[in-house]
Amino acid sequence: MASSPSEQTVIAAVDFSDHGEQIVREGLLLARAAGSSLHLIHVAAGEPALAGYDKEDISSFTRSARAGELTDEHRKVRELAATLSDTTGVDVHPLVIMGPASETLLTAIDELNASHIVLGTHGHGGMHHLMFGSVAQELVRRSNVPVLLVPVVKR
Repeated sequence: MASSPSEQTVIAAVDFSDHGEQIVREGLLLARAAGSSLHLIHVAAGEPALAGYDKEDISSFTRSARAGELTDEHRKVRELAATLSDTTGVDVHPLVIMGPASETLLTAIDELNASHIVLGTHGHGGMHHLMFGSVAQELVRRSNVPVLLVPVVKR
């Protein structure tokens, strides 16, 4: 699904958080200004390392439950892309990819010939960054295209 060498696209990384609308809005503005298409990319978490462990709830992890979650995530991205294409005039494409967020987005930048990537910063504290890192920091450091960070402020 890569763009041709002459076509460029803007990537907006969506995570279905309460602040995803801000990220999509900035992605649309950038795509429209550049005359580019917009790819809405949701990076889905992979399977947990330990079977039977789910960090959100204390419940058993099952492949069928995860498959249902992925189907739902893909439906949400498809519906959002269709709505945006219909209402904004920007060519919007949905994409759900499983994997580690930073690496997955860096690969998508190359494969889609992206001109820019837009993502949110979630304002996690220092301990979270120390233990888990920051997708935004990693992309700013390693991306070969401009990274637009949308501050996500918790209210």
